[in-house]
Amino acid sequence: VLTRRQTALANPGAYPPLRGTLPHLLLVPSKQSVLANRTPSTDEETIKSSTKGVGSPAPSTSVPHTASVLVEPPAWQPPEELLRDLERSAALLERQYQVVLRHPAIDAETLARTRALTRRLSQQVRRQRFSAAHSWSPEPAVEDEEWMNMLLGSRRRFTSLQDVVKQVQLEGRIVRRWQQQRRCNGFESIGPQLDLGPARVDVDSWEAVDVFRLERESQQPLAQVFMSIWSSRNLCAITKATVEQTGELARAIEASYRQNPYHNRMHAAEVTSTAYYLWSQMASQEHMSGYFSDVDLLAVVFAAAVHDMAHPGTGNDYLVKTQHALALRYCDRSVLENFHAASAFALVQDMQIPLLEHNLPSPPADTLKGRIVDMILATDMVQHRRVLEDMASEVAAHGAPQDIDKLVLEKHLLHLADIGHPLRPGAIHKEWSMRVRQEFFAQGDAEKALGHSPAPLCDRAKAPTLSKSQVGFLSFVFIPAWRPVAQVIGLKASQPFEAYLAGNKAMWEDMAAAEEQDASPSAAQAAQEPAMVAESTAAMRPPASPCRRVRARKTTTTFF
Repeated sequence: VLTRRQTALANPGAYPPLRGTLPHLLLVPSKQSVLANRTPSTDEETIKSSTKGVGSPAPSTSVPHTASVLVEPPAWQPPEELLRDLERSAALLERQYQVVLRHPAIDAETLARTRALTRRLSQQVRRQRFSAAHSWSPEPAVEDEEWMNMLLGSRRRFTSLQDVVKQVQLEGRIVRRWQQQRRCNGFESIGPQLDLGPARVDVDSWEAVDVFRLERESQQPLAQVFMSIWSSRNLCAITKATVEQTGELARAIEASYRQNPYHNRMHAAEVTSTAYYLWSQMASQEHMSGYFSDVDLLAVVFAAAVHDMAHPGTGNDYLVKTQHALALRYCDRSVLENFHAASAFALVQDMQIPLLEHNLPSPPADTLKGRIVDMILATDMVQHRRVLEDMASEVAAHGAPQDIDKLVLEKHLLHLADIGHPLRPGAIHKEWSMRVRQEFFAQGDAEKALGHSPAPLCDRAKAPTLSKSQVGFLSFVFIPAWRPVAQVIGLKASQPFEAYLAGNKAMWEDMAAAEEQDASPSAAQAAQEPAMVAESTAAMRPPASPCRRVRARKTTTTFF
């Protein structure tokens, strides 16, 4: 480009005149008007006097006047010809501006404005050349094919120079935005930071997050966790929503959660914290470098925060049995999950907060919305087997974790976080286990009152003990779902989780063994009946030794 511009300045006749290939209206000063209205410099007079057959133009002291040439857009031109014409136009325009700059009547303000315009034009030409080199396919056979973007959807190929200019301007705004808010070699923001004060949660420490303590201290555990993640990762640098708008939305989401024993705002905070920590552990591994972006985190955190929004405290089975309005609306399929997703985006629309509208070229906001909906639907326990099989097949099919389908991974991640309290310390895990059992029994009581038969886990009379149900849950539900994620995280990073999981499983197994031992008196009583019959014939036998009688009494009394 620079070589052509220098050639155009030295020899304007080397390039043919414009052929009308610019797709927009370009005002180009005509050569005759410039030559007729300019004052030749000393250097130009010397050059012209040494050239035969070329007359000197009439001198003039007026400011040059440019004649406008209206260029009509063609039907279609090859991209390379469009760029060549653009370069020729830029060279001709710059040459004519140089002539204007030498006019004695030009003031300093006009001179500065002209030079700034020339600089911008040169930069625009270079950016358009770069954009064309990275956007147009050199193969004619794939001219009508669409380019794939970062995740889903497609990127429309440029069909005119006007599209190139728009794309270059967009990329320029993105670059300036990121230069203002982020440093080149890290993620430290120079923009506004969220100040949560002393209530800020250390979301990057697994042991530091206790949602029950946050509930006692602030009564806003979800808002505290959500905004702490927002501040820690500086997500305000990529979204168009301000920090104030995001905080307002987080509080509105939290207010929508009801005072249920289990599906409440503390559960939302717990799932959001777990999903973020597992995501950050994956992203920090060397073998997962470059796999995730901050936009992915935005989708995961928002999906976790709203995944049980406005939960009524009863499951899908209860809503279907009672023919609830929500079951009728969503055709008995993932009733609550569809309701949670619809409620979340209805709230975002009502509050007019552009949370998913970010400053990056892709993925678009509609794609992010679809991913969030898919993640929420994956939390339906009916989909547990399918989600688990999809993730296990991805891990088995790809040797490198980076080759795993991101959409499959993030759905499994949120589903695991939804049931992830077995990865917490024993006291927290036990509290969540008792809460979910309480909510199950309340649903079972309501079903019995309506004449329905509740599921075994919701029936107080038929449900196994808490310890036995948790042993079964850990062995057959949670641990199989945890294994693929542990493989992606890596052995070293998953060791703390494995320690808590093993400890919790051992705790329930010990309790189950003790319960079995305590429940065995009925069997002991049944065993005493033939013993009593045997005692009735004791006179026919020699008396037993005192030691054996004492030992037998101790054995029977330990059960009571």
